[in-house]
Amino acid sequence: MSAITERPRQRSWRRFLVGAALTLAVILAGGAYLLDRFRLGIDDQVHSCLPPYHWFLIDTYEREIMQGQLVAFYATERMHPYFQPEQIVIKVAAGVPGDRIEVSREETRVNGAHAAGRMGLFETLGMDQWPQPFTRHSFIVPAGQYLALGRSLNSFDSRYWGTLPAERVIGRAYALF
Repeated sequence: MSAITERPRQRSWRRFLVGAALTLAVILAGGAYLLDRFRLGIDDQVHSCLPPYHWFLIDTYEREIMQGQLVAFYATERMHPYFQPEQIVIKVAAGVPGDRIEVSREETRVNGAHAAGRMGLFETLGMDQWPQPFTRHSFIVPAGQYLALGRSLNSFDSRYWGTLPAERVIGRAYALF
């Protein structure tokens, strides 16, 4: 018996191009989805409010924020001059709707638990020279609002400019490095 050697079957160019086009379409669709869903946030401040992190991944599809999670949002006019309106800011959602907040010059408490220490920007912002002394009674975070705090002494956060409206939220943030 003689051995018959078969020549390897060759693909046609047409079949190759169809496969390559489908592969490229899947890669482009996946890339478009990832670019639509995720953003990269970089904290370029000299004094970071969320040390030691400077790079964050923002998931724009995850907008249901729970207490203690990082939240990315667009700055409001009330945050001027530290942040420009529409600038992306990342803070900790320390208080969510229904939480009881107590803010004083020396400490911030959420539901009775310590959430933040002294307001380090108090003198810098000239708050010690207001006509009436700075005092805030406790309040409940209203529906559709968050208490956004930083983790450093010099964080310009909700203690200075008030609660964060949920419509300003971009999504949940994750600290990378």
